[in-house]
Amino acid sequence: TERRTFTQPFTPGDDEQRLYDGISAFMLREESYALPKRQRHLTTLILRKLLASSTCAVTETLKRIRERLIRLRDQQVVSDDFLGHLVAEEELEEEYLEILEASAESGPIDQAEIDKDRINEEIAELEQFISWADAIKVDAKSRQLLTALETGFQEMEKMGAPRKAIIFTESRRTQEYLRTYLDEQGYRGKLVTFNGTNTAPESNGIFQLWLQEERNKDKITGSCPVDRRTALIDYFREQAEIMIATEAAAEGVNLQFCSMVINYDLPWNPQRVEQRIGRCHRYGQKHDVVVVNFVNTRNEADKRVLELLSEKFNLFNGVFGASDDVLGSIESGIDFEKRILNIYQSCRSPQEIQQAFEQLQKELEEDIAARMDSTRQLLLEHFDEDIHDLLKIQLDQAKQRLDKVGRLFWLLTRHVLDGAAQFNDDKHDFVLERTPGQSIEAGHYQLIRKGLAEEEIAAQHLYRLTHPLGEYVLDTAKALDTPVSNIRFDISNHPAKISVIEALKGQSGWLSLDLLTVETFQR
Repeated sequence: TERRTFTQPFTPGDDEQRLYDGISAFMLREESYALPKRQRHLTTLILRKLLASSTCAVTETLKRIRERLIRLRDQQVVSDDFLGHLVAEEELEEEYLEILEASAESGPIDQAEIDKDRINEEIAELEQFISWADAIKVDAKSRQLLTALETGFQEMEKMGAPRKAIIFTESRRTQEYLRTYLDEQGYRGKLVTFNGTNTAPESNGIFQLWLQEERNKDKITGSCPVDRRTALIDYFREQAEIMIATEAAAEGVNLQFCSMVINYDLPWNPQRVEQRIGRCHRYGQKHDVVVVNFVNTRNEADKRVLELLSEKFNLFNGVFGASDDVLGSIESGIDFEKRILNIYQSCRSPQEIQQAFEQLQKELEEDIAARMDSTRQLLLEHFDEDIHDLLKIQLDQAKQRLDKVGRLFWLLTRHVLDGAAQFNDDKHDFVLERTPGQSIEAGHYQLIRKGLAEEEIAAQHLYRLTHPLGEYVLDTAKALDTPVSNIRFDISNHPAKISVIEALKGQSGWLSLDLLTVETFQR
């Protein structure tokens, strides 16, 4: 299936633009108590993102900055871990926290350098911004969200796709605001939120109901965070129309039953955008995926960012979206975001902004071309069997392909249950005819694997490492007698290259396998 992109423009009112311009000018100052010196660049980057996300998100952040300045003025001990708390509260990318930890920038401020008059001036400015922001009850962007949803749902109706949409935001506070706003606009009872904790009262209610419904099935893993995620995704699939998600939903979840992705906040990091769309646009998706991007018509830099992501990285159109070659060739996501921030901070006129983005695109083209050539050469020279797990392979193979642990677990299960079960290697399921213990039922088992769609599961039991039968297989295998054996590796006739063994061609020796036990809070 393909990706169909729509741009949803919105035009901030004069009161919103006044707030944006005021905070932007505040952030451009070279000297400011409000922005911690040691973390100034990162703080500015995050403030820019929250400012673009929603009035609600930036208001709460301004209040936090004001509280910090008041403590600083009153000679209270102030730790500059302000930014760490902000990243955690808003559930921004973990890379931000890693940068903070690596730079070891937190610590008390030198109280002797404080100018109380200057701090009072900054506090007064922040209070003015907060007053302006509080006066904006509903911003232009959220009003246009209703238009985006209806436009997208109309497209999906034409395709015969289910009425499902996931809305991504970079701010936890924006997520809460959108939940309340959409509730009031006719979507009450049709919403579910997804974030890093999933502990809101509504989410808890969905989780408890799911536990009751699944209590006699194999779906419950016993891991509370994993089961909470599964419960919310099941609720989205079966009941809700809209999921409002932070970046926590951009990795490791399968939403192929949904075919509309709304980038309410568009990340500057192309890899993050691709991860979001990839939750829905993946093997098993039956419909074209509608991708909606918001763009501020009064912000030239915002328009250029969308243009860069669309045209250079080709994220939003076609069958494949951005290729791994292109995404893998750019620098780390945060470094890339910093380059975009520099444009926001240094360029004033539309002409300056356009020239800066054109220069960035030119540099990217050169980097991408050089790195793709280098990668191709490396693959030709060192094409190893393990690379098979990384390369794109044909669709019918990819659907059935297991990861490394899954393959080993399947082979081990076949060995231990030989004679007790009938196995189907094509679908990775089996019928257990002779049960090895009272707590294990005979019947049809399906091995859980990455990318397994709900409709593909025909078995009555879901088979995994932690299932009683899986634990029996592992325990039995560890207890098996392993006498010394002689193994001969036929390198010459193996179809693919295995570097680690090629280096030993023609040699002989002992191969030992050690079992390591680690004891921390658990064994």
